Amino acid sequence: MWVDLESRVVLNIDDGSVAIQQVWLFDDFFSTSVIEDARLDPGGINAGIQKEIERITEALKPYNYYTEIEMGGKNLSSTLVGDVTWEVILNRIQMRFTLSPNESFASDVRGWSYAIFDPTYYIEMLHQEGASIAIDGDLAQKCSSWIEQPNPSADAVALSQSTTLDNNADDTVGRFFAETVHVSC
Repeated sequence: MWVDLESRVVLNIDDGSVAIQQVWLFDDFFSTSVIEDARLDPGGINAGIQKEIERITEALKPYNYYTEIEMGGKNLSSTLVGDVTWEVILNRIQMRFTLSPNESFASDVRGWSYAIFDPTYYIEMLHQEGASIAIDGDLAQKCSSWIEQPNPSADAVALSQSTTLDNNADDTVGRFFAETVHVSC
C-alpha cells in the first residue's frame, strides 16, 4: 500500500504554535476497496467512507498519526487539530488533517524536523518527487524547509523484504524509509 503525501507547516511566533497540515492520497487499490465496501453501507457511500476515515483516524491516534516531530533531540507527541476531511479524486480517497505538537515551540522554533511514516513500513508514504514544503504563518518569510530523502542501508532493505515481517511486524522498519522534513528559522 502507498500514500502520496503533501504537507505544509504553519508557524506562529506570538503564541509559539506549530501545526503540520497533511494531505494523504491513498493508492488506487486501497481506495477502490474502501469505496466498494462503502457502497454497502445503509447510509450510502459517503456515510461508508466517513466511517472508514473515522476508523483510520482512531487507529492512527496511538501512533501519533504516523508523524514523528523532533526538536532538540526529543520526540514530541501531537494532537489532531480540527476535523479530518476527505474527498474522492479520480477514484482515490484523499484525507486532510492538521496536527500540532503538545508542547510549545515559542522559545526554540529555529530548527526542528518531522517525518511521516508507517512504523511497520506496510504503507510507503512519500511526498511527490521534487515537492517542497510550504511554510505559512508569522515566521514564513524567515524560515525555510527541505526534504531529506531516506538512505536505507542494505540490511534495512533486506529486512523490509523479509517474509517474516508478515508474521512478526517490526515497528522500527518504516523509519529507515521515511523522508525527514527539516525546518529552520
